[in-house]
Amino acid sequence: MQLQPARQVALLLLLLAAVPRHVTGAASSVQTWHSSRESLFDYEAVRSLFVESEIKCSAAASGDSTVQLVAFNASSGLCAHFRCRLGLSHCRKCRNANKGAQRVWTAGSDCWTTVQHRVSGSVDFYRNWTQYQSEFGEGPDGNYWIGLNSLHALTASGPRKLRILMKAWNDSEHWAEYSSFSVGPESDNYRLSVSGFSGSAGIGDCLDKNNGMQFSTKDADHDTYTDNCATAYKGAWWFTSCHCAHLNGEYKDASAAIGGAHAQGVIWKSNFGYDYSLMEIEMLLL
Repeated sequence: MQLQPARQVALLLLLLAAVPRHVTGAASSVQTWHSSRESLFDYEAVRSLFVESEIKCSAAASGDSTVQLVAFNASSGLCAHFRCRLGLSHCRKCRNANKGAQRVWTAGSDCWTTVQHRVSGSVDFYRNWTQYQSEFGEGPDGNYWIGLNSLHALTASGPRKLRILMKAWNDSEHWAEYSSFSVGPESDNYRLSVSGFSGSAGIGDCLDKNNGMQFSTKDADHDTYTDNCATAYKGAWWFTSCHCAHLNGEYKDASAAIGGAHAQGVIWKSNFGYDYSLMEIEMLLL
């Protein structure tokens, strides 16, 4: 019987529970591994094998570029290799670092910074200009906005990669990625620069027309529409006239998310359409 990925991870976690407290750095000629206590939520099991040491465990993964995380149990000799879910090449999130139960090794020390996250309607995102300049919400694990000033600071020295993770109401997961993302200063109304789209199957580029746009809120209209897009769609964004994507729209619960008011909600039009508000969405920078 073949185990589902989630059950594979659960079984490996049980087998790997007795990890030693003191471990040394492990490296191969191909990859350098970094010690962490990682949540495995964004990973799936690739293989498990028995080896004599953690160095041999990481060395066994050196021939597979998809392996992003290695775990070794010195007591049992069990070595487990994990890759990123959803076919992503790098999935380590800063908000999940050092939250795991056991020590593991990751293929890199860098991680994705959550800058926006929607999971429920518990936080109001229909806010004014001053509020959007600063951080608000429940923290990166919940409903969250890092703030326009922070977005500018994070990208002031050069553009970053942007990843957008989406979850639909049938629990299917999707993503969009941009190789270049930056936000301008307050003096230019936090103008957006974004390019280099790629995405999972069926997901289209919903930020191409936002490139070069300034940020708009209900009390600061910088879009190209005759009216205020932020007011019309109860949120804030780099609107044109008005949007293909609106990640800061009014959150809709399951009963109102599908077939509701046109273009209202947490929207990514390509490929979900204007009458579908997503269950979860997260913006991350690397």
